[in-house]
Amino acid sequence: MESFWAVIVGAIISLSGVLITLRWNQKLHENNLREERRKTKKDREFSAKQGALLAACEAVTRFISYYLSLADRILPSNGYAAEEVTEMSVAMNRLHFYCGLETIEKSIQLSQVLTVAVTDALKAKMESAFIHAELKGIDFQISSLEKWNLSIREEIKAIFQSDPKNSLIISHREQVAKNSQEIANLSSKKPQLIKQKYIETEKCRDVISRHLKSIYEALLDALLLARQELSFSIDQERYKAIMVEHTDLMSRNLGECLAEIRKQVLAKMQEPNSESD
Repeated sequence: MESFWAVIVGAIISLSGVLITLRWNQKLHENNLREERRKTKKDREFSAKQGALLAACEAVTRFISYYLSLADRILPSNGYAAEEVTEMSVAMNRLHFYCGLETIEKSIQLSQVLTVAVTDALKAKMESAFIHAELKGIDFQISSLEKWNLSIREEIKAIFQSDPKNSLIISHREQVAKNSQEIANLSSKKPQLIKQKYIETEKCRDVISRHLKSIYEALLDALLLARQELSFSIDQERYKAIMVEHTDLMSRNLGECLAEIRKQVLAKMQEPNSESD
C-alpha cells in the first residue's frame, strides 16, 4: 500500500513539474512574441519615417531644381501647379504622420521659405511670360501669312496656265505684296521684344538668386533635424561649416558666371547688325 501511494505522489510531482515547465515555456514564448511584435512595430515605424523623410528630401531637391530654372521655363497655361510644387507639398504633409513636432515645425518653415521664394520668382516671371506670349502670337501671324501667300501663289500659277490675262492675277499679286509687307512689319517687332524678354528674364533670375541663401539655410536646419529623427548622429557644427562654405562658393561661382554671360549678351545686342540677326 505504501508503495502505491509513493508511486502516486511521484507521478503527481512529475506531472506538476511538466505542467510548471510547460507554463514557463508558454510565458517565455508569449514574452518573445510580445518583444518581436514590439520590435517589428518599431522597425515598421522607423521604415515609414525614413521613407517619408527621404521622399521629402528628394521632393525638395526636385523643387529647388525647378525653382533655379524657373526664369527660363514656360509657365503652364492649364491652371495647374507645376508637378514639382505638388510633389513637394504632398511629401511635406506626409511628415506630419511620422515625425516629431520639432521636425514638423522645421518642415513648415522650409515650406514657407520655398513658397515665398517661388511666389516672388513667379511675380518677376510674369513680364517675360507676357512678352513670350506676344512673340508667340507674332510667329503665328507670320506663319499664317506665309501659308496664305503660298496658297495665293499656287492659285496664281493655276490661273496663269488657264488664262494669262485674268484680272485676278493682279489682285492676287497685290495681296501677296500686302501680306509680305505685313510679315516684314511683324518681323521688325521681334528683335526689340526678344531683347526685352531677355532683360525681364534676367530680372527674374536675380530674384531667384536673392532667395538662395535663405532656402539653403532652411534646408540645412531641416536636414539636421531629419538626421536626429532617425538617430543618425553627425558633427552638426562641422556639417554646417561644410555646407555653408559649399553654398557660398556655389553662389559666388554662379554670380560670376551670370555676370560674364550678361556682359557678352549685352555686347552682342549693341552690335549694329544685331537687329538683323
